[in-house]
Amino acid sequence: MKNKLFFLLLLIIITFQLKAQTITGSVRDIYDSPLPFTSIVIKESELSEKILLFTKTDNNGKFSFTKEEILSLSLSDIYLEAILNNYDAITKHLIIDEKTEKLEVNFILNKLQVEELKEVIVIGKIPKFKVSKDTIAFKVKEYVDGSEMKIEDVIKNLPGVDVNTSTGEIIYKGKSIETVTLDGDNLFGFNYTLGTKNINVDMVEQIEAIDNYAENPLLKGIEQGGKVSLNLKLKENQTNYSGNLVLGLGTFDIDKVASDSKGTLLTTSSKLKSFTTLSYNNIGINHSPFDYFGFNINPEQKKEQNYFAKKNIPETVFTNPITLSRANINHQFFGNYNAIFKINPKLSIKTNLYYLQDRITTNQLFQNDFQINSDIFTTTDNTFITKKPQQYRGDLEIKYNTSKTSLLEYNLRLRQENIETPTTVIQNQTDEFSTFLNTEDFYFKQDLLWTKKLSDKKALQLSLFHSFNDLPQTFSITPSLFDEDALMDTQESEFKRTFLEGKATYLGSGIRDKYTFVLGANFNESPYLSRLFNSEETISENNFDYTQSNIFNTGVYNFNRGKWQISPSYSIRILNQNLEQNIVNNEQAQNDFVFEPALNLKYKLNSVSFLSGNLGYNQNTNVEQFFFLNQVLTNNRTTISNLPSLELQNSQRYSLLYFNNDLYNQFQLNANVSYQKSTGNFFTNQNITETTTQIEYFFLPQDNSNWSMNMQISKYIPFIESTLKLTSNYTLSNFRNIVNNSDLRQNQNQFLSNSFFWKTAFEIPINFENTFTYQYSNSKSENQSAFINKSWQNTFKIIFKPSKKWFFIVSSDYYLPNTKQSDEQFLFLDATLRHRPKSKKWGASFTMRNITNENNFEQVQTSDISTTIFRSNLLPRYFLLNLTWNF
Repeated sequence: MKNKLFFLLLLIIITFQLKAQTITGSVRDIYDSPLPFTSIVIKESELSEKILLFTKTDNNGKFSFTKEEILSLSLSDIYLEAILNNYDAITKHLIIDEKTEKLEVNFILNKLQVEELKEVIVIGKIPKFKVSKDTIAFKVKEYVDGSEMKIEDVIKNLPGVDVNTSTGEIIYKGKSIETVTLDGDNLFGFNYTLGTKNINVDMVEQIEAIDNYAENPLLKGIEQGGKVSLNLKLKENQTNYSGNLVLGLGTFDIDKVASDSKGTLLTTSSKLKSFTTLSYNNIGINHSPFDYFGFNINPEQKKEQNYFAKKNIPETVFTNPITLSRANINHQFFGNYNAIFKINPKLSIKTNLYYLQDRITTNQLFQNDFQINSDIFTTTDNTFITKKPQQYRGDLEIKYNTSKTSLLEYNLRLRQENIETPTTVIQNQTDEFSTFLNTEDFYFKQDLLWTKKLSDKKALQLSLFHSFNDLPQTFSITPSLFDEDALMDTQESEFKRTFLEGKATYLGSGIRDKYTFVLGANFNESPYLSRLFNSEETISENNFDYTQSNIFNTGVYNFNRGKWQISPSYSIRILNQNLEQNIVNNEQAQNDFVFEPALNLKYKLNSVSFLSGNLGYNQNTNVEQFFFLNQVLTNNRTTISNLPSLELQNSQRYSLLYFNNDLYNQFQLNANVSYQKSTGNFFTNQNITETTTQIEYFFLPQDNSNWSMNMQISKYIPFIESTLKLTSNYTLSNFRNIVNNSDLRQNQNQFLSNSFFWKTAFEIPINFENTFTYQYSNSKSENQSAFINKSWQNTFKIIFKPSKKWFFIVSSDYYLPNTKQSDEQFLFLDATLRHRPKSKKWGASFTMRNITNENNFEQVQTSDISTTIFRSNLLPRYFLLNLTWNF
């Protein structure tokens, strides 16, 4: 302990002893007269047009830059330029030397020689963006081609920004953003897809990308930098209230009514800011941030998933590589209300209310061609599924400034979710089963946070967190799988999870360095009950109580030295686990001292690019779903069981990232390679037959590893007026398992995806967009032949704008799921005609989707033991007329 205190004291002493220049000087003419109001700018290079720092001389012709301003540049050399109308500009090159505390730079400017010049007309384009310190403001009108309806469509077009089309997650500069604010107000929190999916393009003037974002104003400049966010700057005429109503009606090819209607309302005033949306559709669109079709988790769910209980009986995941709007046969009603009430300068209240109801239907066929050891056989499941989710949710956030230097925050969430899933399964083309899964999910969360700003450079936070999740499930299947005399089997399963945490966080910053230290404790209780039975007998039961407690200390220190940023961090935990198997009267307990170090290195190559390296070591506990002993029935084929273990999983991770975002030259490049190795994992022992699959999870101190390589390069080519983008992803996974009483097998999965995007920006009425994607997968087990699949798809769009009032787009999607079976091809055609009068108060559009009327889609998936042919039905062809009124 003494050594740690000594090390910390030494770091503080070194930090305060480091010096850096202030730059001062004067500007005078050749007659030694001072020149006031001269512009003094600092640039990275002599020819650069980008201004890093700016000031003007005073009435005496003097100027200065502070230490903090110079240090914020993180540059070892700079160019200082003096500019004044009617005088020749002068540039001087300066070396930033930490040993010199002060630099004085004086300029003597000469008058311009006046000559008679011929008239020159300069024609140039207005910049699409503006850079100001940590913020880049993109002008929305410069990044639209007329096809964009919601602000998410525009965000996808911004350089350096990527949007996950499945989850809505936004990545900026290689990092997931914290939130999307509305004129600086954090109305949506981590559920920012509520705004990006529903706010109209016409409401927004600029999209601001913000580096070093800090929601808490007391921590601005103190907390660790690196957080990123987006801010939607509304148009000046968006006052009091504005919004739109959309009525969409049409018909499917089967004479069924097609509908997509919605309304939004944005209210802004000095006391209230709110956003409301109501929608209904049955054409496959998900207006909510919750994905009940493919169960992709949104950014908010990703941050909170450690507080959720586990679903042992999963609802059907509708996996499909084509777009959601083609495969999601839905009837969704969604309503949401978000508001910030500014009661007074000290007190504000934020509310978020949600309601969702949906009915999703699908017909899916799974054909598995197994090759296990020396056995070769085929299984089929033809399933007819109806999923009916319903969710109620309310959030409350209260912020109260108890003083100018302290802030008290309270957050509350209540959520009730119910999902009913009736299913009919035809197994192996002979046996028919009817199943019904009912899942209820109640979640309660509250969080109390107090922030005290101790000084301009230090702050203290105290927090208390509590959450509770109750997740009962009931699964029934008719006829019985276990007894031909019984009518049905019933599987009951209920996980609960209670989480408590209290912690204190100390934050500080020096001239260049920042640090954060946390001390706290948490407690997790996760009991589980299950019972599998029919009218004749109880087949299987589980009853366990699992508790986990941690006393922890974490710390991170950011050293900023010139172009280097060095960030060592650590986590120390005293971990206690206890697992009681109540049915067999068995108890396991384990205590561990856990030390987890990490290191992040970042080197700034120039103002637009950097290199970053990360390495770390973690020791993780296993999730509760591996702790029940006896079998649990999850569908018409599968039962799962475990051999519980409280041993920790040790993992090492290494990564290297190169990032370049040169907005001025419209060039972006990022490349990343990472490696992760985990020792101590739960492996699978599978016993697969033509009618059943029994899976047992067991712990072994063996290794699994994963390599991942990603690259994206984008460039605007002026002479062809086009943006080109190449994206490549490759993963290599090594893992072990046991199948049908084999030895422990070594397996390897490889996956490669290459995508090439080309979009034109001709100053003529017609433009084009094309995306070509090639995918390759290879799964292999030792002493067995590989399962290989190659596929590709191409999306082509023609965008035609004969005038500002009319817009026409035709697109085609072509899929070849398996290059070895070229007869299985799929072609989708869509078209949209849109009219927008000059007033923009109303508009109309006519949409045709799936004109070729493809009714089913088929894909091939490979694993270490099988090739799976998956087929699902799609939304039929439909025609839709939309009328829009903006107010």
